[in-house]
Amino acid sequence: MHYILNTTFRAPGGGFRQPIGGPTRFNNLAESQTVGTKDFEPGELYVLVYIKKLDEKVEYTFKSSKGKIVTQLFQSCNEADIFIAKMRNEVLPDYESFYKNLKS
Repeated sequence: MHYILNTTFRAPGGGFRQPIGGPTRFNNLAESQTVGTKDFEPGELYVLVYIKKLDEKVEYTFKSSKGKIVTQLFQSCNEADIFIAKMRNEVLPDYESFYKNLKS
């Protein structure tokens, strides 16, 4: 688990505008939309407020700065970390390689 409670991110979309001029990336729209973001208001700030282990899934609860609660189910904490990393436009560390190198 990389992201912990009180981790924040801004949902993609909203007031973001592409700068005028410079190179054009035609696939920008596809990159800016993350799977599972339909419940998140574009441009709104969210904080991770609760993580609950269910029988076979993990439930993450986020709260917007306007007070809206969004609950997402993930297969694992790793899947949730990947989701949050995409929302934050970050790259997760390669923990598997790191721990593998410690053993050798």
